[in-house]
Amino acid sequence: MALPKINAPTYQLVLPSTGESVNYRPYLVKEEKIIMMAAESNDQTQMVRAIKDVIRSCTDGAVDVNKITMFDLEYVFIQLRTKSVGESSTISVKCTECGNSNDVEVDLSKITVNVPKDSQKGVVKKLTDDISVLLRYPNVDAVIQATEKNSEMEIAFDLIASCIDTIYQGDESHDVAHASREELNDFIDSLNNQQFTEIQSFVETIPNSELDVSFKCLSCSHMNEVNIGGLSNFFS
Repeated sequence: MALPKINAPTYQLVLPSTGESVNYRPYLVKEEKIIMMAAESNDQTQMVRAIKDVIRSCTDGAVDVNKITMFDLEYVFIQLRTKSVGESSTISVKCTECGNSNDVEVDLSKITVNVPKDSQKGVVKKLTDDISVLLRYPNVDAVIQATEKNSEMEIAFDLIASCIDTIYQGDESHDVAHASREELNDFIDSLNNQQFTEIQSFVETIPNSELDVSFKCLSCSHMNEVNIGGLSNFFS
């Protein structure tokens, strides 16, 4: 006689980048083991890979973890965490006055991701009279690969390259997915400063998970009102 299995409840969330509704279940002990093992490695790539695996399992493959943005990944995992472990979490936040770290309890259910609705299908930037680019938020893997570069310039350049989806020239459109990286690099190198800045401004406004936090510093008694964002900050 087979042992019984416990059915997990299901919930619904909305992907910030697309507005698409997705059903999900809390992660179970088997998935929590994956997360804990990845966290012990202190390796960002391994941690992200583990989170992708857990999201794939908990959404029954409804979320394409190879295409979602980093802020989608952050948001979905935090929603899984709130239903699996609890809505409250104690995080370490530095005082803006003295710099000392404080343990602050936060409500993860209040975390938001502010994505402009007009950017969910991409943003078109006009560079010249006849050349424009369609920009989309980069996927998780592109962000991880970029942040592994050695300099801030290389990181910025890689993120810009990963955001360019289509290049329009008059009535013609060029899908960057069909171009080589060398061709894309040559295109970016041909931009002038103003054109480069136009694209860079899009990269600099990539959304992330964020939460307003208020606390009194235990060291200097300063009252802090800070905004924190990013997956690592919520699980520090």
